Amino acid sequence: MVGVLVGIVLIVALFSFYRVKEGENAIILTFGEVTDTKVTAGLYWHLPIIQTVKVQSTTEIYTFEYGYRTTQTGTTTSAAQYNDVDEEAIMLTGDSNIVRVEAIYQVMVNDVEKFFYEVDDPFGTLRYAFETVMRRNIQNKTLDVALLKKQSIELEVYPDFKSLIEDVYNIGIDIKEVKIQNIVVPPEVSAAYEDVNNAKNEQTRKLDEGERYGNEVVPSSEAKAYKMIQDAEAYKAETIANANGEVAVFNAVYEKYVLSPEITRKRLFIETIEDIMANADQKYIVSSGSDVLEFLPLETQDTTTIRGGDTGE
Repeated sequence: MVGVLVGIVLIVALFSFYRVKEGENAIILTFGEVTDTKVTAGLYWHLPIIQTVKVQSTTEIYTFEYGYRTTQTGTTTSAAQYNDVDEEAIMLTGDSNIVRVEAIYQVMVNDVEKFFYEVDDPFGTLRYAFETVMRRNIQNKTLDVALLKKQSIELEVYPDFKSLIEDVYNIGIDIKEVKIQNIVVPPEVSAAYEDVNNAKNEQTRKLDEGERYGNEVVPSSEAKAYKMIQDAEAYKAETIANANGEVAVFNAVYEKYVLSPEITRKRLFIETIEDIMANADQKYIVSSGSDVLEFLPLETQDTTTIRGGDTGE
């Protein structure tokens, strides 16, 4: 009987001790309530039935994959293999395009009590929180930005995710890093995306051609317009000058006419005859002082007499 009791005592004593390793924390529950915490490595004792011990590493970094899962790690002779997780990876951009997002995030437990008792599934909560932040960010991006600005998206997602977990949820987990592995167009819509991309490239090319043509035509047209304006201004100035000159001549003649009307009339008559004679092909001097009409052709210097009543034949 004594031997049985001694055996029971030894078994209880054996299962009453527990070890906390370096980098681990332990919480002790008495009848389900946290009554103590061990943060220093060492060997400790507790009551086996009355008390429960939970130990958790606070230095281990946990890496979680999002949008895919590694099924076989790579070796020196074989490549790693992955399975897609479409329900996580497929997202919608702000301009209603579909992309696949693959990422990893790394975390570390910093508060064992909160980690175990703040939520039922802390790592599951992490996944939903990351998905919320990731989808919200992608929905604020256009397709081109999502495909080309992966690093900037990382820098935006990390502080949002960290704030949500550490400040809002406060579940005893520290977010260490967020790394986006890939953002691509799914194969099912890649052909349509290529068509859209080609159309955009063609649009850009046409716009460049139009701008280049405009750069060639507009300066030439402006130069022609400037020349036309200058020619018009010159014609205007010339016309006004000629008109002013003619007015000045008229005024000068008029002044002389007022002083000597008869002389001015004769001078104007002579000047007019000179202008007419200068353009005449045949010139004659005609005299009609009697019933005999005489005229002198100036070109031939012959005198011809036509008597009244002759027909001239």
